[in-house]
Amino acid sequence: MSSITVIISAYNAAKTIERCVNSLLKQDIGIDYKILIFNDGSTDTTWDVLQKYKDNCYIQLINKKNSGASETRNQGLDLVDSEYVTFVDSDDYVDSNYLKVLLSQYQKNNIDLAICGYRKELPDGTTLMIGTGSNTILNRKQALHDILISYGFEGYLVNKLFKFSIIKEHGLRFDKNLRISEDLLFCIEYLMYCQKISYDPTPVYHYIRYENSQLHSNQIGAQYTGKGLNALSTFDRLNEVVPMNYSDYHQEVNARICWIAVTQLRAIEAAPNRKKVDKDTYGMLRELALKYRPDFMKNTVLPKRDKLIYWINWFFPRTFGFLWRKLKLQDHS
Repeated sequence: MSSITVIISAYNAAKTIERCVNSLLKQDIGIDYKILIFNDGSTDTTWDVLQKYKDNCYIQLINKKNSGASETRNQGLDLVDSEYVTFVDSDDYVDSNYLKVLLSQYQKNNIDLAICGYRKELPDGTTLMIGTGSNTILNRKQALHDILISYGFEGYLVNKLFKFSIIKEHGLRFDKNLRISEDLLFCIEYLMYCQKISYDPTPVYHYIRYENSQLHSNQIGAQYTGKGLNALSTFDRLNEVVPMNYSDYHQEVNARICWIAVTQLRAIEAAPNRKKVDKDTYGMLRELALKYRPDFMKNTVLPKRDKLIYWINWFFPRTFGFLWRKLKLQDHS
């Protein structure tokens, strides 16, 4: 029985999967771990590339029909036989002390979740940001707040080591019907069963941001597709899974809903097809931006600059969308 299981869902990752897997095989952890790699119906040569690892004792390869990352991760959870489990994206890679930084937090403290820092990078290696924070032990309420803070440890799966006993006991699974931020929902559902959470900000995970990813597929100035609206479904669920007596948490989730609406409005105004966007969609976004404005203005989880962006976007949406596109400004997502 291995101590840690690493789950990787790979789809058309032929160009990146070797770097990802090789970085995991270089761990200096000194304990048993296993890597489950799922080829999720790739149409490129991902499966062929993975064949070089078929005899590696640390790796188990699974070839399957495409079902998406959430369903694939659920299949991975069905195969876990270790004390801990973590997830790595096939586009990313890790430092040699990645698992050690995570596991050592369990060894030092009686905790329910270990979190490490990360670097967000472009494919050419340019660092966009490094997660902030300091070594700390959090309770559930603090963690529910901090997981929503931009530039903090955030709601990614890939910088967290979960106790499998908690996942198994409470039947935690990924919602395959969600398209964006389903990992954040999983993390928050997990946190509801945690008493103590540890965070070590050492940036040992390398998160690679691709412009054609699901999260960034609706760039300002591009054709508006409405894909970004999928995030609203996830954040509605985030409000459902946490009791209402966590009032600060709900205020912060509502602030995020407001920001999603503002971002989508800006994308619409800057899009070449803006006149074809459904008026009901535009009206719904304006309504959300207005409804949750008080929560947004009081929140502490989003950068202060976003409050200024909100007001400029509210009064001068078309002009602001144009300038955002021309100046090639970046959102913090």
